[in-house]
Amino acid sequence: MPLNAELPAAIRYLAPGVAGGIVCFAFSRVLIEPLIGAAVEYEAAREHAESRLAGDAHEHGHELFSRSVQENLGAAVGIIAFAVTMGVLFALSYRVIRTAIERRGGTVDPTGLALLVSAGMFAAIALVPSLKYPPNPPTVGVEETIGARSSAFLTITVISVLAACLAAAVGLAWSRRRGTWPATAMAVSGYLVAMLVACAWLPGFREVPGPISGPDGIVIDGFPAQVLADFRTYSLLNQALLWATIGATWACLSALATRRGESSTPAAVSLRH
Repeated sequence: MPLNAELPAAIRYLAPGVAGGIVCFAFSRVLIEPLIGAAVEYEAAREHAESRLAGDAHEHGHELFSRSVQENLGAAVGIIAFAVTMGVLFALSYRVIRTAIERRGGTVDPTGLALLVSAGMFAAIALVPSLKYPPNPPTVGVEETIGARSSAFLTITVISVLAACLAAAVGLAWSRRRGTWPATAMAVSGYLVAMLVACAWLPGFREVPGPISGPDGIVIDGFPAQVLADFRTYSLLNQALLWATIGATWACLSALATRRGESSTPAAVSLRH
């Protein structure tokens, strides 16, 4: 029985994203927020050092929202909203791919397909773009290249998503004529070639601030390498956790709908007789 026959549309499309957002916020609050706090403290110390070298008085800007509000309420709203959006995109992608497979006469394992689609979307949206432009804490980066870096990251993400969609379409089209695994291998190879070309074409950037030197030597060191490495690692793990939760939640809802359909079928048959 199809999933939409048993579960309301709001649950089908929103629950995976909500679950993923809650899990990711908990992960972020425990492991990523302390790193952001360290980056904020470093930025404040760097601004103070630059002002002292320039002979200017360092003024502390007034924050519209306190750090406590930002790392709790603000982060929760932002992460869950993003996760819900990704969950809806996942649901639409799952529906399109499942329909395409069934129209070609193939059989679908809902759990396997859900996990496969979530893994593919993680790779296309998060993993591959981050290999070219890894994430940085909010206060880290050279101000002169912010616009160029943002445009380049958006460009490679769009290219990755479009290349993944094309690879999926080609793989499905070739699967009946050449077999599932050969078609999958050719589609993945084409995607990887396209992304290698895109990575070679797009520019690279020096994103991490170096040390500041004064008359007496180094005034402040460059951004801590360990904080940067931990932030990038945990950010990627957080994305993996998001997509794994979305895929697993959808698979659980599919299994629940299937069990409901199987339990209701004998009753419906007995009523007709």
